[in-house]
Amino acid sequence: MKKLFRILFSMRSALILLGILVAACVAGSVIPQGKEASFYLTEYSQKAGGAILALGLDDVFHCPWFVVLTGFLCLNLLGCSLVRFPVLIRQTRSGFTPETFLKKGEELCDSTDPETLFAHCGFRRLYKGENEYGRYIYGVKNKAGIWGAWLCHLGILIVITGFGLGQMKQVQYAVYGVPGQTKQIGDTKYELSIDDFDVSLRDDATVEQYLASITMRDTKTGGEMSGQTSVNHPCTLFGLRCYQNSTGWAADAQIWKEDELIQEAVLCAGEYVNVEDKDGLSVMLSAFYPDYIQGEDGMPQTASPQMNNPAYLYRLYYQNELLGMNILKADEAITVDAYTIIFTDPRSYTLIQIKRDPFTPIAALGALIVMIALILAFYLRTAEAGAVQKEDGTWKVFGYSRKGGAEFAGMLKEKQKELERGSGQEAR
Repeated sequence: MKKLFRILFSMRSALILLGILVAACVAGSVIPQGKEASFYLTEYSQKAGGAILALGLDDVFHCPWFVVLTGFLCLNLLGCSLVRFPVLIRQTRSGFTPETFLKKGEELCDSTDPETLFAHCGFRRLYKGENEYGRYIYGVKNKAGIWGAWLCHLGILIVITGFGLGQMKQVQYAVYGVPGQTKQIGDTKYELSIDDFDVSLRDDATVEQYLASITMRDTKTGGEMSGQTSVNHPCTLFGLRCYQNSTGWAADAQIWKEDELIQEAVLCAGEYVNVEDKDGLSVMLSAFYPDYIQGEDGMPQTASPQMNNPAYLYRLYYQNELLGMNILKADEAITVDAYTIIFTDPRSYTLIQIKRDPFTPIAALGALIVMIALILAFYLRTAEAGAVQKEDGTWKVFGYSRKGGAEFAGMLKEKQKELERGSGQEAR
């Protein structure tokens, strides 16, 4: 059991687990997640696609082995933290003493004025006394630095816990539409209104940013909150995180019977509308091309995002049977019996992804702890310095630092040389 305990809570085990999990995360970023099995067998070779499916790389962050390894990593971090905690408490309280230091400190140089030397090296409080070694001067700085590694482990553990619980408990919704539309957010008590949506372009006609202005309304209390969301800059309304996820084209579908407008609907690409006056008749807006051209393969495409030659690709159904599909120019219409269908006012729609993750603050707390830990570990290096008086009245200087020991020793020696040069100039 002791051997198993040492293996489970060792640094080597933690590094191995971290390496495997990092590799899995990279695979999850490179390989599209959540697709049908046929996608991987088609997109990749049969062998590679089969391996992806067998290893669960099509849904890395939810596959059993990833969850199990993450659990072992958390157990490792927790065990290391629990084992190390009492040791750090003892070190903080009584671990820094002249007696223990003089046994491990490295003799660095001689000095006639160690108090001034230590003050120049950042030691604010010095202890003086006499013991078996003789008269001594001792100081310690940055005691808090010994907690850096421990807090880093704790922070990583909290981040993993918060992220893992968030993945299990978070709820996601998607709302898409054009400015002026209001839609229900899934099974919640909230509605989302799209107030405005703008696609800003660069000089070369490539997209620079998508910006959506939205308002969320509590249907029970009537309360409202508004905000703006853009790519990589979500907003939070009523505790729900709103992300600008994607966009596409939409248009108004007008249905006329003879000379009377009987129906009108906003269709985003991929949506259809049933003709209310003609049971079984429906029309779908499959795609929109702002600058329509026919490609070399005969397929429709757009030459630019500018409205130079707008065209709609539609599908017409009757009783769930496809009657036909074709390209419809801006001044053309679909005619079926006494019905005429036209598309007007093409514009971009926005898709807002809405997430509710009650454990995000926990992950954020863990990240904050990791940042504090890194500061403690790399900027507040614990160091000790001491000096023992020799028979001739000069002092032997000792130094010790748990991290960056060579750098600390070099700094202390250099400060002593500076003091000696300064004393020599004053003497002259």
